[in-house]
Amino acid sequence: MDIENIEKRKIKSVQREIICKIENWGAEGVTIAHDNENKAILIRYAIPGELCRINIYKEAKDYALGEPVEILEKSEFRITPQCEYFSMCGGCDLQMINYKKQIDVKMNVIKESFRRIGGIDFEFTGLITSPNESYYRNTVTFKVNPKKNLIGFFRKDTKSIIDISECKIASGEINTALNKIRNSNISLPHNFKVRSTADGDTVVNMVKTDLYEDREVYETINACGRSLKFKISKDSFFQINNSVIPLWIEKIVSFLDDTKSERIFDLYCGIGLITLFVSFFAKETIGVEIAKSSVNDGNHNIKVNNITTNIKIIQSAVEDTIDELGYADVMIVDPPRKGLDEITRGVLLKMKPKKIIYSSCKASTMARDIKELSSLYSIQELIPVDMFPQTHHMEMLSLLVLK
Repeated sequence: MDIENIEKRKIKSVQREIICKIENWGAEGVTIAHDNENKAILIRYAIPGELCRINIYKEAKDYALGEPVEILEKSEFRITPQCEYFSMCGGCDLQMINYKKQIDVKMNVIKESFRRIGGIDFEFTGLITSPNESYYRNTVTFKVNPKKNLIGFFRKDTKSIIDISECKIASGEINTALNKIRNSNISLPHNFKVRSTADGDTVVNMVKTDLYEDREVYETINACGRSLKFKISKDSFFQINNSVIPLWIEKIVSFLDDTKSERIFDLYCGIGLITLFVSFFAKETIGVEIAKSSVNDGNHNIKVNNITTNIKIIQSAVEDTIDELGYADVMIVDPPRKGLDEITRGVLLKMKPKKIIYSSCKASTMARDIKELSSLYSIQELIPVDMFPQTHHMEMLSLLVLK
């Protein structure tokens, strides 16, 4: 079951308790158990094998949502979460197990998703873990309740705000900024974003204050023997784990041929992070991105890095442009969670690039798309990339080769 979708169905609030054995992991970080009537209970923060007293708080005809109120028999993998707000804000939903076990859990869930949705039974060809298991996020959006002077995150499944003093997955610079802002008594909007860089630069967007400027930041990424500088405006997307980004880029570049490809297209390219690094391996590189701020940043980044190869980033929805760009030897796609749309999948099958490099943060839509492409493409590489320690999220990287 997809917890993101089922929670939108018709479901009533209830309050009842049961004692049950946790059976296995499901998608989206939930575990699965059954009550005496064999109804599926979806439970966060529990571990398979545990005997738990569960509070059922929402219920539908064929399933219910619950949370553990007492662990009667603990799993050997359970540890004490490092965050005092664990299970309240809902951000770090795997923090009750150690990092090695987190990776095992996420990999097994992805395998099951690929098998069930895509009919794909393929062993992973590698694994990229995060050098930093905590304090890794370079961007965090904080919620504010000005009347109650609360700064933090929404309590899970509600709009009430948990007041926090530290986020264990946000960078040290972001936590420092949070507490400087908290102690400043300045007037705040209902939310604000804080970005930090590996160089220690910190920017607070949407906050007009002498403490921090509201501006873009520059991030330097060292990968593939090169050091490239990237402008990131406040409305532009950038991957959130600086310690993983170079490893991810180097793996993508390793999928390219040793000799220069004629043309490489980078779809959903953002500010050109992948586009710029792969441009050194092509005679022509084209990035496609719908967000204007990201396109502006991307073309600025081409100039600031003095890249003189034939490269450009254009503003468009991918599905509106892909059929007009002509043939590409290599197609790189990094779509949003919804995956590739039907038009884009169709054009890829018609165009038949030699390679498709697919990066995704949602295994279910990636599995669906690869299944659609499997009539012409075979999987050569399938690699989990852990951009998001302590959470159920996992990036996936795949190399598809024309049969």
